[in-house]
Amino acid sequence: MLFADFLEAAQTWFSANLPVAVGGGVAVVVLALLALTAAFRRRELDPNKLVKAGSAATAEQAASWEPAGQSYADRRGAVRREGQPVRVVLAASAFRSGACDGYVIDRSTGGLKIASPAAVAPGTTMQVRAVGAPEGVDFITVIVRSCRKTDEHFEIGCEFEKTPPWSVLLLFG
Repeated sequence: MLFADFLEAAQTWFSANLPVAVGGGVAVVVLALLALTAAFRRRELDPNKLVKAGSAATAEQAASWEPAGQSYADRRGAVRREGQPVRVVLAASAFRSGACDGYVIDRSTGGLKIASPAAVAPGTTMQVRAVGAPEGVDFITVIVRSCRKTDEHFEIGCEFEKTPPWSVLLLFG
């Protein structure tokens, strides 16, 4: 009789508080699933069993495996465009005379690759202007990200401090 009274009281409470009862039931189910998932993840695999399951060749391949390196082109944020070299004037405090000539050999909406007779340290800020630019077009500020020596010149990888308008980008080729 006591159990029947308990069931009747529970039924009355559930009917009066249906949203709370359903929410509590869902919470209990979710917590139980999370606990089971965590328990399965904590279970560790025995490395000795894995090696024994495969052949000797498989174990050798696993020991010498290295992840594939990501090429520089895959990390690039903007599409690179090659084209005819465009002569530019470079202005930076790194140059003795304050200015130097160079050629844009690669360009994108993110920056320029410039061939120059002088090296510039990465992190340096430079001003770049196309020699054929019309009057009224100012220098563009770039940040040097890389500088490497080739046989004949230095290749300077630059990132635009602020992406210039398309009409100015077209002046670089």
